[in-house]
Amino acid sequence: MHVRSLLAVVIAALLAVPAAVHAKAPVRPAPASKQLSVGGFVGYEMGDLDGLVLRADGEMPFQKLTPQIALSFVGSVGFSHLTTSEFGADFTANILKVVPAARFTLPVNPQLSVFGDAGLGLYYASLSSEITFLGVTQKVSDSSVGLMLRLTAGGFYQVNPRTKVSAALQLDPMFGDYDDATFSLLAGLMYQL
Repeated sequence: MHVRSLLAVVIAALLAVPAAVHAKAPVRPAPASKQLSVGGFVGYEMGDLDGLVLRADGEMPFQKLTPQIALSFVGSVGFSHLTTSEFGADFTANILKVVPAARFTLPVNPQLSVFGDAGLGLYYASLSSEITFLGVTQKVSDSSVGLMLRLTAGGFYQVNPRTKVSAALQLDPMFGDYDDATFSLLAGLMYQL
């Protein structure tokens, strides 16, 4: 009789464990797709100097922070050609930017999502000026390396399962010898590999 009672208790415990595990299991967001997306942006950058900006991005999804918000890591390489002319002086800055960033994406509907980027990186600026005064032209050039921040807000529109187009507003504060905070309007395309 003692063996039957012990066997009944073991069977009851084995049947109760799966039910208890399922009842207490935490609900976790679904993992994000781990496929790399690559793309590029083109736009207009405004600051002390204004001009064309080009940027190439690689985006790797990391994880879902909530059922809606996804975290991705983004690596960016950008180039800006900025100029201005005033009172007989021409100023030019060619700036190379390398910025790793975190991207937070929130879908609005199946085709449209909004995102925000925050990153810290480096810039290299090649600066030149040409000043003409009383028929004499003087040229000066310099270069600088420094830290920069990247803050971006924008949206993606999913054209097909692998391609999305984007529009974004970007703020790039730069610190060092070339001390400027530029503001950019960008349009781009991302393709999932």
